[in-house]
Amino acid sequence: MTVRDNVHQIVDALPEERLADALDYLAELKDGEQPLSPETEAAIEEGLDDLRQGRTITLEEYRRTRHV
Repeated sequence: MTVRDNVHQIVDALPEERLADALDYLAELKDGEQPLSPETEAAIEEGLDDLRQGRTITLEEYRRTRHV
């Protein structure tokens, strides 16, 4: 039995409620690592700069101030 056959066998045995998770995972493997968009890279850099500059709040403060 090939590896591909084994993968098919495992997928066929998955419970229905786990198939979406398997599909997402397999699609990610197939597509490989996608580069980040310029907007995402900028947002990450902004967050890192906030950390470096001490512009942070605790999780408790966030929970108190967020608008639900």
